[in-house]
Amino acid sequence: MKRNAKAIVAAASGLVALVVLAYWALPQFQGSVLNLIVFACLVICPLSMLFMMRGKRSDRDKSDHQD
Repeated sequence: MKRNAKAIVAAASGLVALVVLAYWALPQFQGSVLNLIVFACLVICPLSMLFMMRGKRSDRDKSDHQD
């Protein structure tokens, strides 16, 4: 499976632009937007690891018996 670098960059740029636009356009919610940014930074790494390792299985799951 190949990753599409252009799509990843486009999605990341879009998310950054959305957050910057929300911070600028909604001054009454700037504190909430900043809290959302901090929360997102804290959960992105563990969530990405869960999604990347979802299809992997350890050697312990395989049976030790060979036919």
